[in-house]
Amino acid sequence: MKAGDMLHGYRLLEDFRVVGAGLSEWSFAEREGRVYFIKRFLAPTYPDDSAPGSAKTKARKRTRCAAFEAHHRGIQAAMAPLTSYGGNLIATLDFFREGAKYYKVTEKVDVAGLEPGDLASLGFPTQLVLLKTVAHSLKILHDLHIVHSDLKPSNVMIKRTELGYTTKLIDFDSSYIVGSPPPPEEIVGTMNYYSPELISYIQGSAPATVLAEASDIFALGLIYAEYLTGAFPAFDPTYHEAAIAVLNGAELRLPPGDIPAPVAALVERMLVGDPAARPNIGEVHATLMGLRSATPTLGRAPRPTRAPSTGRPPLRLGTPRTPSAGAEPAIAASPAMGSRSASASAAAPSDPAMPRPAPRGSALRGKGLRLAADAVRPAPDASPPGRGRALIGKLIGKLEKRRR
Repeated sequence: MKAGDMLHGYRLLEDFRVVGAGLSEWSFAEREGRVYFIKRFLAPTYPDDSAPGSAKTKARKRTRCAAFEAHHRGIQAAMAPLTSYGGNLIATLDFFREGAKYYKVTEKVDVAGLEPGDLASLGFPTQLVLLKTVAHSLKILHDLHIVHSDLKPSNVMIKRTELGYTTKLIDFDSSYIVGSPPPPEEIVGTMNYYSPELISYIQGSAPATVLAEASDIFALGLIYAEYLTGAFPAFDPTYHEAAIAVLNGAELRLPPGDIPAPVAALVERMLVGDPAARPNIGEVHATLMGLRSATPTLGRAPRPTRAPSTGRPPLRLGTPRTPSAGAEPAIAASPAMGSRSASASAAAPSDPAMPRPAPRGSALRGKGLRLAADAVRPAPDASPPGRGRALIGKLIGKLEKRRR
């Protein structure tokens, strides 16, 4: 297949190229004016009647292909009700076989090209938005009892938006329903982000029942550590991997710095060895949503200072919309509670990439923003518009009459 060829109704925009560990290839394709990401799996391949090999060999390959199809269609069906084009969960939109090869189609995401080390220098308001959005996406999965199983920075894409940055969670090829992980020999992923229980399962020292949503929480804790500090928490390098260090009794701690204390404590709980002691994704998301970023952001004029008033309904800016499932507004809130450093009470520097925080008392409604009326209305005792000018005019008129 080459650029310009038609594939299952999609027109290829580029030749396929190898991605990752060489288990698949990818390209972009266009259909009905919209551009998609299209992935071609190099294995398994479906043997037709004319394919080489004995009938027994082809039957074995077809059995494997049937399991491969069932896995992908099952995850696609499970996620379909809660995902949509444009959400923060980049789920499979189309899955099909063409000839001997299998293909998967997803939304194309224009990424910002940021690495974890870059994110560590963006400032906490921006980081907080990224932590929230990826937690929100993973919560959708875990609410369906789906384990992502391959969480790593390359599967959490950073996208630039009008409001700053947001995340897109991708690649559910290794995902599974809780209680049904693949056999140890079929586990595919990046070992740097494996959980301790996943390594024990692969080594044959733990049963499949230990693999549940908490395995994702450990991987997410490592990603969060990279976002906040640019690196994994320190551990003895002779263990090579964080999970192996934890299996050998290490406690992973974030270095002292400007990370708010509640965030540091949350991440460290995500990285404990006992899966039952880690917070679930609902707690992670709720904790992050309860935080307030440490600084205002640039891009809008400050609100006028007015005395509070009552009796009028709130002013709505924009049209509130019900967000598509998987989408979380990329917006920062206001000042954080606590820090691990001696300068905890000092405000962090402003980040021009972030929106101005919502005022106290505001409420998010999808992508619409409801603002408290007292922030934009004059005080109750303020003079009506034009009254001051009228009084001055009368006074000048009386002075003119006396002079005459």
